[in-house]
Parts: sequence; C-alpha cells; structure tokens
Amino acid sequence: MGSSIFQFLHKFFYIIFFGLILFLVGLNVYMSRGYSTLSLETPSYFNLITLVTAGLLAVGILYFRRRLIELLGKIPVLYGVSCLLGISLILQMFTIKELNVHPTWDFGEIVTSAKLFAEKGEIGDYFTMYPNNILLVCILAVIGKIITPSLLVFQLFNVMVITISQLLIYRIASKLAGRAVGMASLLVSVFFFPYFFYAPIVYTDTISLIFFLVPLDLLLSRNGELKHNPYLMIAASTIFSLGMLLKGSLIIFIIAFAIILFLYMSRWKKLYALIPFIVLFIVKSLFTAGMYQVGLLDAGEVEQRSMPVTHWIVMGQNEDRLGKYAQPDVDWTTSLLKNHSREEVTEAHLQELKKRLADKGVAGNLAFNIEKIGHTWTDGTYYSLNKLRRYPVHPENFQRLTDYKSGHLLQAYARIQHLLLFFGLLMALRLRGNHPFTSFAMLSIIGFFLFFILWETRSRYLVSLTPLLIILSCMGYLGRREREA
Repeated sequence: MGSSIFQFLHKFFYIIFFGLILFLVGLNVYMSRGYSTLSLETPSYFNLITLVTAGLLAVGILYFRRRLIELLGKIPVLYGVSCLLGISLILQMFTIKELNVHPTWDFGEIVTSAKLFAEKGEIGDYFTMYPNNILLVCILAVIGKIITPSLLVFQLFNVMVITISQLLIYRIASKLAGRAVGMASLLVSVFFFPYFFYAPIVYTDTISLIFFLVPLDLLLSRNGELKHNPYLMIAASTIFSLGMLLKGSLIIFIIAFAIILFLYMSRWKKLYALIPFIVLFIVKSLFTAGMYQVGLLDAGEVEQRSMPVTHWIVMGQNEDRLGKYAQPDVDWTTSLLKNHSREEVTEAHLQELKKRLADKGVAGNLAFNIEKIGHTWTDGTYYSLNKLRRYPVHPENFQRLTDYKSGHLLQAYARIQHLLLFFGLLMALRLRGNHPFTSFAMLSIIGFFLFFILWETRSRYLVSLTPLLIILSCMGYLGRREREA
C-alpha cells in the first residue's frame, strides 16, 4: 500500500513537471522578453528567426548525439575542465573591465554597507527595512576585512563563486550521467549568458549558487546515488539554510529536499525528512539572535520597519507592473508601517490583495498571470543587461554592445540559448525511472514556478535555479551513459 502511494506521487510530480515544461516551451515560442528589459520593442521576425535557429540546433544535437557523447567523453578531464574554467574567468573579467557599473539599487546598498561594516563595524538603516540581505553584507565585510573592502575585491569574490559553481555543475552532472554530460553541462555553464554578464553585479542572485550546489555535491555519491548518511544530511541542510537566509526563494530547495528524503528513505528513516526544517529553524534563530546580540540590527526597529511577507504577495499582484517591483507599493507599505501595527498592515495588505484579484476578474487574472509568467520565464538575458545599463563606468561600451546589429545578435544569442535549454528540459521526458536528483530538480522547478506566481518577481530571480535547468537539459539531450569508474 505504502509503495503504491509513493509510485503515485512520483508519477504525479512527473506529469505536473512535463505539463509545466510544455506550457513554458509554448510560452517561449510566442514570447520573448529580452528586449523589454531594456524598454525596447522586439523587432519583427526576431522571435520566428531565433525559434527556427534554436529548433534546428536542437535537432542537430539529437541527430549527432552519439558522436557528441563520444567526442565529449574523449576530452581529458583535467585539460577540458581547466580550459573551460579558464575561458569562464576570461569572460567574467572582460565583462568587469568593459561593462563595470557604479553600484546602485540594492547592490549599491550591500557594497556600501559591507565597506562600512568592515571599516567601522556599522551598517546602514536599509537593513532594518530589508534584513534579508544582511548575510551577504556580513560575508563581504569579512572578505573586505581580510583583504580590502573595495568593489573590485567583492567582484573578484563574485567571479570565484560563479567559477566554483560551474565546476560543481560539472561534478554533479558527471556523477549523475557520466563525463560526457558533465563536460556538456560545464560547456553550457561557461557560455551561459547570465553567468558572465552578472560578474560585475555582486548580489544574491549569483552568490546563492554555491549555497545550493555544495549541498547537492555532498549528497551525491560517485555513481550519482543519494547518500544516506544523516550527518551529511545535516551538513547539507545547514548550507541550504544559509542559502535561504541569503535569498528567501531558496526555501524551495529545502522543501524539495525534505520531500525527496520522505520519498526515498525507507521505513522509519522517512523521519529524516524533518531534518531540513529543524536545521532551518535552528540556523535562522541563531543567526537572527546573533545579529541582535552584536548590535547590527535592533529588534524594535526591524519589527517597526521591515516589510511583512504580505507586502511581496500584494506587490506580486500589481497590474501596472505585472507583478514586478513597484515603488508605489513600497511607499504605501512604508507609510502604513509608520502609523499602524504589523498586524494592521498585514490586514490592509490582505484587503488590497482581495481587491486587486477581484478587480481583474477571472479572465483578467488569467491574462495577468500569463504576462507575469512570460516576463519571468521568457527572458534569456535574465535581466542582466538591465542591471548593466544602470550607471555604467563606460557607457559607450554598453551602448555599442546593445545598439543596432550587435544588440540584435546579443539578444538572439540569449533567446536561442534559453530556448535550447527548455527544449532540453522537454527531452528529459526520455529519462526513465525514479531518481532522487531528477525528482529533486522537477520539484524545485515546479516550486519556483508556483512561488513566483504568488510573489513579486523578476527573470533574474531564476538565476539560482539555472544549475538545475542546465544539468537536467543536458541529460535530456544526451541521456544517461554508463558512468566511469
């Protein structure tokens, strides 16, 4: 009886995942939001030309699949990995040199506060309003204290995180599906649009990658199986929890991990599913208490000024902004917090949420959510170009990159790569049998999709998820080979 229930759950997740991927592929066929992030109109025939190109490339990969596997499998590991990571470093450093930006928005607040913390042991008032970003400040401040709290040092740390993450993508993919798929995953990650274009932007989108990949690497054995060691599960849960403190959406990975433990552990060991939640509670409690204890945060000010959870949900229903960041909503919540208790503010948010849903009606909510999902899931630039155009150090370089033919080629590269990734996820339908990683990946993608329907959203928020997209997509194209000894 118990076994049949678990089999049903596996099939249920499988069906939901591929229904979701079919929907997202269909949406990507008709939508492309790369240009809109720069407030530009998508040229006529751009979507069609890039779709046909991506389709032909996908067919070519499948047609030459065996030859590609043989070729990738013959590349010496040390030589291949070293060369690709070297190319990654060159791309990232070149981006920092030519497309560097003056820190603004939240990125600016974090860099400025990290410098202030390293030099004077203080941080700005921003974190009483947004305490969720304080862990990154602490990490950067420690680095700044050891070396020097300059923007370049922080950017080099960002480059290191991205590069190590690419190495971990290779390791995880190799464990799961063999050297060829590992090399393919590394190749994709090195030339992955957001990974090198976000090099100058030191923010949670890229820094969070390592807090997700290290636990996965710890949990998978050399042959790609889930290790049953409870101490490793506690260690992985601790790193997952720190990642969640760094970026709230990573709670999805913790939930997915707990579900996997429940599904794949036998008998009483299914209780291991509680480990991620217990560890998360302990880590979050200790970190928050520590911030108050050392005086970085004041509990009273945080209670009075920090945004309630409902703020992000109601902002996610802002029709004018299609669920993206909306300054009027921030101003409204801030003014409410000045004169009302948190309970009253939450109640006001819930009333406004009901109103926004009711005003749109059934058809309006459907149209709104399709547009919101489109802006989140059909942008192959992952919002990176928008961030690079904000106060660039060399505006002429950014202008040359995004203008005229070069701009069209850049957008085409981003869209074709994005389409190929999602076509690969569709091909993952060919992966037969239950496996903890594929189940974890599918659950995480489903979770991110549902989370960002409810929450305030941006395409860059998906950067944390992209290692799973890359690995699962490469497995979809190339399948699972016999793993090397």
